Amino acid sequence: MVKWQRNLYAVCAAQLLTLIGFSSYLSFIPYYVQTLSGFTDSEAMNWTAGFQTAGMLAMMIAAPIWGGLADRFGRKIMLIRSTGAAMILVALMGIVTSPTQLLLLRVVQGIFCGTVSAAMTLVATGTPAKSLGRSLGMLQMTQFLANAVGPFLGGLAADALGYRAVFPGAAGLMVISTLTIVFLVSETREEPAVVTRARFRLSPALLTQMVGANALILIGSLTGTSFASSVLMPVIPMYIKSLAPDVERLATLSGSLTSVTAVAAAIAAVGIGWVGDRFGQKKTLLASMVGVALLAIPQAFVSTATQLMIWRGIHGVFMGGILPTANALLAGSTPADRRGSVLGLASGAQAGGNAIGPAVGAAVANAWGMRSSFYATSVVFGLLTLLVGAFVRVAPPPAEAAAPSPALAPAAEGEG
Repeated sequence: MVKWQRNLYAVCAAQLLTLIGFSSYLSFIPYYVQTLSGFTDSEAMNWTAGFQTAGMLAMMIAAPIWGGLADRFGRKIMLIRSTGAAMILVALMGIVTSPTQLLLLRVVQGIFCGTVSAAMTLVATGTPAKSLGRSLGMLQMTQFLANAVGPFLGGLAADALGYRAVFPGAAGLMVISTLTIVFLVSETREEPAVVTRARFRLSPALLTQMVGANALILIGSLTGTSFASSVLMPVIPMYIKSLAPDVERLATLSGSLTSVTAVAAAIAAVGIGWVGDRFGQKKTLLASMVGVALLAIPQAFVSTATQLMIWRGIHGVFMGGILPTANALLAGSTPADRRGSVLGLASGAQAGGNAIGPAVGAAVANAWGMRSSFYATSVVFGLLTLLVGAFVRVAPPPAEAAAPSPALAPAAEGEG
């Protein structure tokens, strides 16, 4: 097994455990907050939006900085840093006594714990260009699979043992993840480009020159995807509660519904990554975005939790195609020695979308009802489809490129 494949499998295994831990508690955060505060359903939904927004704003600021540091000092050390910090902060979340303490920990988590961005940067910089779509698809599948298993297990544990019991278990999984990265992942680094020293003094013109207009459009598309997806984050748990008001094991139901979406996305991610490599990443991305836009609408008309679960599962299939194809296009548009900074910038921008989305979702739900949030999601994905279709350009595959210059060789061949 070659090094890049071994790294891919080790990173995927570590991310699986880390994200199971992360996602195990997110589906019941509104209910956990109610036990800490006695908030009403509406207040808990608004507070959950603030919880998500605060963490994502912190990540939006921190992620580009960590990305630049990854290019200068190594991607492996950044992944160890983010996973180790996550382990400590998740454990502390299980002993808080007020929503304010939970919120503060969420902000610190946003600053130090961008494990997805760190893992994606490590994989993207070490994978040959011809295998990039499939590798990122595999990593995305791992993330979706974790988001499927985590909420289900977390919901079961919360209903059986109490909400607090979930957090130390999640931290234990992250201990294993950190050890996996330390002992099984290796990294061969090249000297960073001279431009690295200027990365923290970017003007809009310099940013466009360094990143490229194509990459900026893709970053905007990823930001819009994060925004539209997170609009529903504070709404879904309370929407489920309104559809099944008498259910006793509410955390299990909420976790199960989240898991169905993630399972469908996980199954789709690797297959769609292969389709993108074979038939074109842009075409695959556009088809996925259209599917998500259309499937958001019927979710507003369901009358039972079972109906919502079915539609969320179908929705997940198309959602599973967006992130791996968009990230493959982004990585392919970026020279290998700048991918840490560019993917860090993309992660920060997506965090910004994740920060704004919950606040918008809660505001829309309070103003026009929870069902209206699904319409907002559909509209955003429709606009993203037009943006990508009109402005994203696809570079020719490396085998078809005519005599690339030495300066362009790293972008075509990668570091693997």
